Amino acid sequence: MSKRRGFTLIELLVVIAIIAVLMGILMPSLGKARGQAQSMRCRANLKQYGIGLRMYLDDNTAKFPETSNWMKSTTSGWVKKGETPDGQLWPYIKAQECHMCPRFAQLVKDDAQYGNTAVGYVMNSYIGKNGEIWSNWLGAGVKGVSHEGKVYQPAQLMTFTEENTWTINGYSNYPFNDVHFTVGNAARQIDNYATFHNASSGLDNGGANLVFLDGHTEFMRRPTDLDEGFRVAWPKKEIPFQIPSK
Repeated sequence: MSKRRGFTLIELLVVIAIIAVLMGILMPSLGKARGQAQSMRCRANLKQYGIGLRMYLDDNTAKFPETSNWMKSTTSGWVKKGETPDGQLWPYIKAQECHMCPRFAQLVKDDAQYGNTAVGYVMNSYIGKNGEIWSNWLGAGVKGVSHEGKVYQPAQLMTFTEENTWTINGYSNYPFNDVHFTVGNAARQIDNYATFHNASSGLDNGGANLVFLDGHTEFMRRPTDLDEGFRVAWPKKEIPFQIPSK
C-alpha cells in the first residue's frame, strides 16, 4: 500500500509565489473597478442635485439659490456630521446619502479638518446671489447671473461639482473649504475641479464629476487648459478675458 505524499517545501513556495503574482495582477484591476464604481455613485448623487435644482427653479421663478447658503446647517455654516441640514436646496434633496461622494468620504475619513464634513459638493459661484461674484478678480462690475433665463448654454453650464481638499501648484490656490466654487483661469488660480477620481498615477491626475444645468452629469478629467476649465463654469456668452483660439 503506497504512502500518501504531502507537499514539499519547494512546492508550497511555488504555490505561494503563484498566488502572489496573481494578486499583483488582480489588485490594480480590482482597485480600478472600485474607483469607477465610486465615481458612478458620485454621478448618481449629482444627478439628484440636478433634479433638486430643477424643482427649486420651477418653484422660484427660475432664480438660482444663493451660493452662500444653498446648503448649510441650522446652527452654523458648512454642514458637519450630526448637524441638522438647512438651506434653500435642502427641501429638494433630503436624502442625506446624496450629499457625500464615497471616494471623497474615503479620502477624508481620518482628516482632522474635513473628516466631519457631511456635504462634499460645491455650487458654481457664478450663478445666484444677484450675479455677485465671490471677488472682483474678473474686473470691476463684472457679474455672473441670478436667473436661469440669462444662461447662455444651459447644457454646457456646470452647476455643482467637487474639488480637492488640497491645492496643486499651478492649478489651484484654494482647497475645498466652503459651499461655493469659484474656478479661476490660466492667469489666476482660485478653486479648481477635483482630481481624485480615476487617477492613474497619484491623486493629482484624475478628474471630477459635474452636473449641468440641463440635469445631465459628466466626468471631466483635470483640465490642461485652465481657461477652458473656466468656460465650463461661466454662464454668459461674453467672457471677461481673452481665451486663445485653438
